[in-house]
Amino acid sequence: MRRIALALLLLGCDRAAPPAARPAFPPRRIVSLAPSTTELLFAVGAGSQVAGVTTYCDWPPEAKSKPTVGNIVLDLERLVSLQPDLIVTARSITQKTTADLEARGYRVFPIDPEDFDGIALALRTLGEMTGHAAEGEKAAAALLARVRAVAPPAGPTFYFEHSPDPLGTTGPDSYLGRALAQAGGRNIFEGGWRLVEWESVLARDPEVILVAHDRLEGLERRAGWKGLKAVKSGRVHVVPKEHYVYPTPRLADGLEEAARIFHAKNP
Repeated sequence: MRRIALALLLLGCDRAAPPAARPAFPPRRIVSLAPSTTELLFAVGAGSQVAGVTTYCDWPPEAKSKPTVGNIVLDLERLVSLQPDLIVTARSITQKTTADLEARGYRVFPIDPEDFDGIALALRTLGEMTGHAAEGEKAAAALLARVRAVAPPAGPTFYFEHSPDPLGTTGPDSYLGRALAQAGGRNIFEGGWRLVEWESVLARDPEVILVAHDRLEGLERRAGWKGLKAVKSGRVHVVPKEHYVYPTPRLADGLEEAARIFHAKNP
């Protein structure tokens, strides 16, 4: 339990609950309010304890069969009917919801990994919290082994796009940005998750473009598209969004894929 308390602090909880307020061990009915936390719970073997998810929680496939409690807008009546003894969420995307639920007396555990070490810590912590310590440790060790195996030299400049309208990207200061830097890419933008103007992409003229969405029909019609280095050299790659945008073990898929893309010989 001391290890769990330490993990709560490391994962960014604002306060630790008093002993009497901690959930029964292991919690029997868990509601997950973010796709990433749902994936992490299943990764440590706690899928059978998940009593509810959001409509956005689609991985693993078994999550789709769980009762839903809304999406960005929480269906509180539905949540109450599920009688959760633990709610797991990502505070960064549900901060107000988290505060409201805590005020109502629910036990809420927010998880916000900032890098692969944070994802591994989340796996270990959720494993311990749900009665699956061995599975959590195994998942964390497997993830870190994959991550350590990727250590290429510095490679090309790149632009990552997860949303076309408005243009959404990330600089190096996010879990994805750090993963892409470890893959050897040199980000053309600074900061973390952000919106940008297309003119800024043109001015920075990346050598590689990673597109993580399916709205591709308008790419070639963008001003200056054909003059970009990445386009002229054939280094525009459409990649699976789910391998890049969630702080879960699947981010290692994005890490490995990006490393192959960055260091492949030009066509």
